[in-house]
Amino acid sequence: HYTFFPGSMAEAQTYFRGFSLDLSNAFETLATKGLVRKENGDLLLTAIGRDIANEIRRARPPIFYFYKDFYTSIENSRAFSEYSQCVFGRNLGQHGFSDLNQMRKMLELVKLDRTSRVLDIGCGNGKIAEYISDLTQASVTGIDYIPEAIAQAMKRTKDKRDRLHFRVGNLENLNFEPESFDVILSIDSIFFGQDLKTTLERLKSLLASDGQMAIFCGEDLSVELKEIDLSYEVYDFSKEHYEHLQLKHRVARKLKEAFAAESNSFIWQNLVTESIGSTAPYDPATCSMSRYLWHVKKVEG
Repeated sequence: HYTFFPGSMAEAQTYFRGFSLDLSNAFETLATKGLVRKENGDLLLTAIGRDIANEIRRARPPIFYFYKDFYTSIENSRAFSEYSQCVFGRNLGQHGFSDLNQMRKMLELVKLDRTSRVLDIGCGNGKIAEYISDLTQASVTGIDYIPEAIAQAMKRTKDKRDRLHFRVGNLENLNFEPESFDVILSIDSIFFGQDLKTTLERLKSLLASDGQMAIFCGEDLSVELKEIDLSYEVYDFSKEHYEHLQLKHRVARKLKEAFAAESNSFIWQNLVTESIGSTAPYDPATCSMSRYLWHVKKVEG
């Protein structure tokens, strides 16, 4: 979903926001190291430079720097808190589409208790993981590729370390051996992997015997799940998703000035972009967007 990378210095200033650096003296060093070369007045990556660039992009996927700013900014944002209360039912640091009703449905399916070992993929600042653990007493481990978000989660939950754990990581590097999990949750995060089937295979390898996954996304996972021998049930939330996006738009419009007063207009712009301004009712015949909850089971023997 997120394929944009800056193609000019001007675009880079916007893309990296407060994390942008003065690179005017960097290119000579890169050339000396054989990472870039000049051609017709342009600077191009060499083969070695491209390999390194691709490695960095895997470690820092698209919108990495947006999320660094996002989680730093929402930590004390009254505008975002009010927005979340109105749109999601509770401020759990959401950057996605799962409100409390959807999460309750997910929890009904996976049936967590104090014996459950849970992995939350793309946990953000850990508030959803904390909410789930507080509600069920399950042991929850959250991973996210944004260090600022994990730092917030660690600090906020320091007195709950017996059942809440967080680490920096992403879908390309899920190193938990020999640990396994009874339940893996992926709430609007599975599409951040480079390849859907490979990502699902990695997640399957982390499941304990008779483990299960709950995945919220807009993708059809049926082919990939069958190919790697996982059984599933799927629940269609497309209508609810459409109406949720309409609500996001209405609430965001009302809070435009509040976000601006906090110098958080970049968050407001993102919220509006990921919303629907139309007031037309949901029509499955004409609406192309979809949203599903996939309840996946690993059955051995």
